[in-house]
Amino acid sequence: MLNVVLILCILGIIFPPLFYKEGDRGSCAFAEDTALAAPIAALTHSIWGGVIKSVSWADPAKGTKSEIVVKDAAGKTIHILVTSTTTFWDVDAKALMPNKIAAKSKVNVIYLTTPEGINIGKSIKILK
Repeated sequence: MLNVVLILCILGIIFPPLFYKEGDRGSCAFAEDTALAAPIAALTHSIWGGVIKSVSWADPAKGTKSEIVVKDAAGKTIHILVTSTTTFWDVDAKALMPNKIAAKSKVNVIYLTTPEGINIGKSIKILK
């Protein structure tokens, strides 16, 4: 009996079309195609020598998120979402606490823009 089961298993691996019809996925434990979907594509941008116009920190009671508004060298204002993965650095490459970020600070910012148009901060460096 064991030999018959072993032979059927080997045949199922070598000749899978013998055991299911075209288009049938069978009962194999393979990942579904949807599980292999591509990650969300985000474009990386940077602002060199920008100036922070305003800083607002999250307020769970109001349902607001942390955000900084930066004016780049060309005068364009960009809203950047601050998340738990956003890093803050001083000019000496030492980590800063977010509460040290203030308006009118000169900064370099690296951020991602999602397909929905949301700018998510990755790295913010204060330039003195």
